[in-house]
Amino acid sequence: MKALGMIEVRGYLGAVSATDAALKAADVELNNAEVIRGGLTTVELIGDVAAVKAAVDAGAEEAQSLNCLITQHVIARVDEQTKIVTTSKNKPEINGNEQKELVVEDTSKKDPPSVPENNSSESKETLKEQLAKEKVVELRKRAYQMNITALKKSEIKTATKKDLIEAIAAEAERSE
Repeated sequence: MKALGMIEVRGYLGAVSATDAALKAADVELNNAEVIRGGLTTVELIGDVAAVKAAVDAGAEEAQSLNCLITQHVIARVDEQTKIVTTSKNKPEINGNEQKELVVEDTSKKDPPSVPENNSSESKETLKEQLAKEKVVELRKRAYQMNITALKKSEIKTATKKDLIEAIAAEAERSE
């Protein structure tokens, strides 16, 4: 009987530690580790029901000791259609044998819009329009990275979207 065990943790350290503890505790295989937006990582283990339960408990205990455990769950007798959701897309085959591989998918990375090169008022408006399309969180990250002088670091975390756009545009103009 195959079972699926999942341990959801906060951060990479928690994922590696929980996985290591789980794999050492019982005869299970690592199926996948998926990085989810916001720093959450879900580790998926497969094997016999009792082994998966023991491994998940050990991994969760390790994650709890690091204060990064979110939740844990074991599904006994995983349905074939559920297996489709949890199968890794990137497992290579070597000599006809499927190889287990830790697959980490990070969907949170995105390139910021570029700053226009020329110094015309049209390019400043284009930059402001590009910045207006970004989320406040992205604008704050950009402001921290640029070390803008218009706002102190302590002000960046509470600044409004309008203030952030103005400060970033002013810094871009100043640096050109």
